[in-house]
This record gives sequence, C-alpha cells and structure tokens, in this order.
Amino acid sequence: MLLVIDNQSAFIKKFKRQFLSEQDFDYVFFDHNQPITLSAKTEIKGIILSGGKGNPYEPLNLTSNFVALMNFNVPVLGFCLGHEIIAVSYKGRIKKLSEYSGKKEMITITKPDDPIFENLNKTEVALVKRHAYYVAELPATFESLATSDTCFSEIIKHKEKPIYGFQSHPEVSGADGVLMVKNFLKICKII
Repeated sequence: MLLVIDNQSAFIKKFKRQFLSEQDFDYVFFDHNQPITLSAKTEIKGIILSGGKGNPYEPLNLTSNFVALMNFNVPVLGFCLGHEIIAVSYKGRIKKLSEYSGKKEMITITKPDDPIFENLNKTEVALVKRHAYYVAELPATFESLATSDTCFSEIIKHKEKPIYGFQSHPEVSGADGVLMVKNFLKICKII
C-alpha cells in the first residue's frame, strides 16, 4: 500500500483524481495534521510527501510527515514542500528564493543512471515548479541527482536508502514526470 501525506497541495488532489484513482494498487491519504492510524496488518510499501504552502519551519503542523519519514523503513518520495521536509529532517538547510518560482523549468539530470530516471532517455526535462524556498545546504547523507537555474539540488536522493526529493512537481508535469513517479512505485514494488 502507498501512504500519501497531503500537505494541502492542489497538485496532489489532481494527481489522486487523474493518476492514483486509475491504478490497480491500494493507497491511503492522511492530512499533514492528522495522526497516522493504520491497522497492524497494513503493509506500507512506499510514502509520498506532497507539496503545500509554507516551509518546514513555519507553524503548519507537519508532524505526520516526520512520523512517516522516520518510522517506516520504505522508499519515500517528496514533492516540493515534501522535498524540503526530507532535507530538513536529515539536517540540511533551506532558504528563501529571491523571487517566487512559479513556472515550468528545465531540469538538468546529472546522474541519469539512477533508477528514478529509468526509460527517461534524456538528461533535460521540463517540470512544473511552484515554490518560494529551496534546499540551500544538502544533508551529508544525500546527493544531488539534478540541477536547475533556481536550485542546485533540484532532485536529491539519500546515498544509502531509496529516499528521493523533487523541488518540482513531477506528479503534474506530463508524461516525463509521471514516468519518474512510476519508477518510484517500481522501486517500492507497488507496480
């Protein structure tokens, strides 16, 4: 089962309607401020931390994100705010951009052999971005897989665990973005 933490992103709701609802696997959504209550028989195979407003330091209650990230030993994929939460959880730092980034941006993939890019067959991809913050200091246990004009650490991955963060929103970025999300689901052995 896929566990999705909804940080009030309109994009994750669209992703649920247009992608998840058509898949042949189980998933469960919890709001960012809702306790994660699962049956002892529930087998979580992967986690998605959605985007949302604000940042990991603001008073928005993001507890369920941290609980999911630190208590399940499964692959994790963070979009936008979820990406920032992952970085902060592992002692990275975020900073505010000089101006809001709210457009599709070309992302340059620097490590194309990673499984998240399987069958992408290109090193540049246009992804939707909506963010005011970025990962300014990568945690020591992470590496950057892609860069952009606004972010050096556009896509990150834990060096030893299948934990990924995208500063962008691949879930609503068309075929290339959905391919990367599907690759994550393959890593989870969900599909």
